[in-house]
Amino acid sequence: MGDVDLPPSPENKPIVVNVVLVILDIDEISDNNQNFTVNLFVRFRWMDSRLAHDGTQSINRKLEEVWNPRLIFLNIQRTWSYLPKVVEIRPSGEVIHRIHLWGNFSQPLNLRNYPFDRHLFKIPIVAGYATDKLIVRVDPETIPYVAETLSVADWDIRNFHGEAKELKLSNHYTHNSVVYSFEGIRKVENIIIKTIIPLILIVIMSWTVFWIDPQQTGSQLAMSVTSVLTLIAYHIALGSKLPEIPYMTRLDLFVFGSTLIVFASLIEVVITSRLSTSDKIDRARKVDMICKWVFPIVFALITVYSFVLRS
Repeated sequence: MGDVDLPPSPENKPIVVNVVLVILDIDEISDNNQNFTVNLFVRFRWMDSRLAHDGTQSINRKLEEVWNPRLIFLNIQRTWSYLPKVVEIRPSGEVIHRIHLWGNFSQPLNLRNYPFDRHLFKIPIVAGYATDKLIVRVDPETIPYVAETLSVADWDIRNFHGEAKELKLSNHYTHNSVVYSFEGIRKVENIIIKTIIPLILIVIMSWTVFWIDPQQTGSQLAMSVTSVLTLIAYHIALGSKLPEIPYMTRLDLFVFGSTLIVFASLIEVVITSRLSTSDKIDRARKVDMICKWVFPIVFALITVYSFVLRS
């Protein structure tokens, strides 16, 4: 039976394909790879009166032996299937096709608000026929859901639902589809504790030079250099955690501003040390006094701009 032979429909109406999707697990949401790894179950069902048969039991046939709506996942990357490609045919002619997949689905992410970001993750399922011949819709008899316990630990998953849409794939082709989506909200507590707070402590450590007398040049330089070296080690450790993208996120801006503050402290130490060795100790102490107030205020402004004001 060829794929071009659509099942007959009363009053020549489009064939209706009911779709339900269940997310069994979400293993990972990858910022660097711009995708998410999900374990899901999907069921498609439609009527084909040509396959009606006598008896009370359903029969199974290979998917390629019957007409099927040629449904595809638009953003699928690499997946593994755990069910054979067979369909269940009930005596009434209702055809049921079940899919169990695990793998990666692409998802472009706008990470400018990282780490205080949220995203809408989509799984679009598109029919292989024109919109006037086939309708794909969310199965009204089954409610889609997400498993209560998920492997992904750094995201809060909410608002999972499906809706029928017409997707325009090009200037000439529009296809019926069902788009299942869920909202992912990044859990920021771990990033604050392991990334942001340590950087704040490094910046504050660099300010201790303002409380050391400029005549103690060695102590000032030692503390300032220690702060810079600690910041460099921090950057190396942080490099593998930040997403590799061609624009700055909120956290990137905060890290960059903090880096400028630490190096500015080093420059201030060099200046006051030069003044103290030039018999201008009073001027050096005055510079330290001003910096005790200016540096925290500037750092506070950088923090507010990075995490509150920047859009």
